[in-house]
Amino acid sequence: KGNVIPDRLGEEQNATKLAEDVRVLCLVMTHPNNHKTKAYQVYKTWGRRCTYVEFLTTEADPEIPTIVSPTEEHYSKIWGKTKFGFKTAYEKYYDKVDWVMKADDDTYVIVENLRYLLSSYNHSDPIWFGCEFKVIVKDGYMSGGAGYVLSKEALKRFHNTALNNASLCHVGNNSDGGAEDAEMGKCLMNVGVKSVDARDNFGRFR
Repeated sequence: KGNVIPDRLGEEQNATKLAEDVRVLCLVMTHPNNHKTKAYQVYKTWGRRCTYVEFLTTEADPEIPTIVSPTEEHYSKIWGKTKFGFKTAYEKYYDKVDWVMKADDDTYVIVENLRYLLSSYNHSDPIWFGCEFKVIVKDGYMSGGAGYVLSKEALKRFHNTALNNASLCHVGNNSDGGAEDAEMGKCLMNVGVKSVDARDNFGRFR
């Protein structure tokens, strides 16, 4: 029992060091009807552990930090919101963060564990993480519901190359529809971003 306090202090010091070294923007998908409930609870709990947190929605709210997308607020238009969110993330945070995580407002993230995972990788590599599905997209894609993380280089390629080329990515007029996670997978594959197997040494997903 005498080791409990020193061990706890060591864990807190490690978490503090990782928070300084592994800078993460958390981009949380939500909508106006959830601002006061799910989104606000994310903001008051795990969202505060991110280096920065923004809620991707279609209406501003003084109680939570928001990125307001001009897209129609409808489930079928989530790809449009996602594109706008990552575009804004690049323009506003590229020099401030190393990784960008997209999550939903019903997701719970242990940010310290996420940082620990990311600390073993180089944000200058074109990589992304998540719960991978090996369907639809040749190289697979990450589940949008489970959330996914793009490296700084992946974000750069998505913004500078994919979003500017309709042959690489579902962009342009009337392109807000489609399965957000599968569309992201196609775009990233086409600009050379590789998916990373994030399972632990026991093969467990994390």
